[in-house]
Amino acid sequence: MPELPEVETIARRLREVLPGKTIAEISVLRQKSFTGLGETLAGLQITGVERRSKILSINLSDKRYLLIHLKMTGQLLYVDGAVRLGGGHPTDDFVNSLPSKHTRIQLTFTDKTILYFNDMRVFGWMKLVDEAGKNKEFQLLAPDITDAKISLDYLLETFTKRKQPVKQVIMDNTVVAGVGNIYASDALHLAQIHPARPAVTLSSEEVHRLLISMQTVIQLGIDLGGATIQNYKNVEGLIGHYQDVRRVYAREGKGCLICGVPIMRIKQGGRSTFYCPNCQRI
Repeated sequence: MPELPEVETIARRLREVLPGKTIAEISVLRQKSFTGLGETLAGLQITGVERRSKILSINLSDKRYLLIHLKMTGQLLYVDGAVRLGGGHPTDDFVNSLPSKHTRIQLTFTDKTILYFNDMRVFGWMKLVDEAGKNKEFQLLAPDITDAKISLDYLLETFTKRKQPVKQVIMDNTVVAGVGNIYASDALHLAQIHPARPAVTLSSEEVHRLLISMQTVIQLGIDLGGATIQNYKNVEGLIGHYQDVRRVYAREGKGCLICGVPIMRIKQGGRSTFYCPNCQRI
């Protein structure tokens, strides 16, 4: 699933090419994936590309917005001849001809360049909304982990009310937005906190350590263009490199980078959690 660093990377890549382009037409190939009156888009210019948590906003010249959530398997791929930019869940659509069987929406511009929204499992969505609709969507989210509003005092107050395992709490977008599974596991390892610890049991010093660790791994993920676990070569406009430095995620049985003890995997909330039983004692 694309997480905050991956989505931020996509936003930065698209921000380089989309502003100023004029929409010629939109083709909705899977109605479930799109909400709004697509036929009203022709002739509008793109004025910017923004991100809030894992939602992308393509800003339009008539003060409306195309909000996009990639969910588990979504991709945004911008194609200009042989050039491809964007990213998302890595599949062979990165390198194969487009549109593919996974293409749900195709946004064609007047200069013949195309933005493809692909989504293998059809959980993602694109919504055309006005300012009120955008605000309503964003109000459902807590501040990003990169936002100054996520302070030690904020987390301490939140954790005192939470008896759930700390990993599930920091992955709750109503508590803090943008800490997905890969980065939650790595942040807890960096902070040396067991993922099954009830959040309410963490001391002030541990919460502070965890806050710094979350911000550190998220910023590293952004700096490295996110994580692309599958191996793709020669598609630098699409992949990231956080997987090359991940601490524990998907490293079950391999030695901890700190102590050498094999990394373990458990299930939490239906998701795999990776941790070091020596560095992260409960």
